[in-house]
Amino acid sequence: MSFRYRLRALLALLLLLPLASAAQLLSFDEWYARADQDPYLKPRFGDNGPDVVNNTVDEDVFTAIMNNRNRQRAVSDSLAKLGFERLKKNDHVGAMHRFNEAWLAMPINPEAHRGFGAIFRSMKRPLEAHENYQAGIALDSTYAPLLKEEGDVYMEQRYYMQQEGRDKKAEEFTAKALKLYQSAYRRMAADPDLNYRLFECYVLTLNCPKAWEFHDKVVEMGAKSVEEMYLNRLKAYCVR
Repeated sequence: MSFRYRLRALLALLLLLPLASAAQLLSFDEWYARADQDPYLKPRFGDNGPDVVNNTVDEDVFTAIMNNRNRQRAVSDSLAKLGFERLKKNDHVGAMHRFNEAWLAMPINPEAHRGFGAIFRSMKRPLEAHENYQAGIALDSTYAPLLKEEGDVYMEQRYYMQQEGRDKKAEEFTAKALKLYQSAYRRMAADPDLNYRLFECYVLTLNCPKAWEFHDKVVEMGAKSVEEMYLNRLKAYCVR
């Protein structure tokens, strides 16, 4: 039996498993209470030892993963993709299951850690999101999707700091986000959202040449309209 056939069979199995219950959107407090009793809901199964992990994973899923150890990355990426699909459907439980299985298939796959971070980001928990994104970056500091999303969390924090009048902290978060976006850009230069994020940061930091450069790139890509607040600031402080 070919690897591709076995992988399709694994994905078909996993697509059926979450259908046993309705999508479960959790608040952080709900997640915390449930995860205290269920290691399947904790990133990396709560860092338990193999005995606990192996006894926690569905037997069919565990067998399928173990039978494909020679294709760890492909299996892990496929599981993570299913996790993101569950997350888009507001299913925190199903998503965490898939991300944990992606981690089990390949613990050093940064995509699994991106999934963990994305769950906490969706719960509006930046500290936990940073913890998991940074764990993935520690494994692969060149993985652009992780770098970008870690930057996005800093930009979200910047917004709240600005709303509270904490301008110094807002500037600090902007600088951190910019550094991450710049690193991501080396490998993801064609991504429209990343280009827009860089445009935002350069406008906020009044790096006029770069702000106009990325303004023009964003306009050329045509994937997103330039927000008026940024355009007004650009024209006011960066006369071209």
